[in-house]
Amino acid sequence: MKIKLDTKKIYLAMAEKGLTAAEIARQGEVSQQAVFNALNGNRIGKVKVVPAICKALDLSAKDIVIIEE
Repeated sequence: MKIKLDTKKIYLAMAEKGLTAAEIARQGEVSQQAVFNALNGNRIGKVKVVPAICKALDLSAKDIVIIEE
């Protein structure tokens, strides 16, 4: 099972809210590198990254997490 993020939805929500990855990191109290890695598809990394993105963008994990089998 592989877990990845729907970056298209995330980038669209970021544009709508006028937020950068750095601002999401600050709001979610995670490192900028963790957010950048998750958005670039390198790896989700820390478990805290998904909730940080969800909180900043008013999305649920169901909206942005893709589970591939």
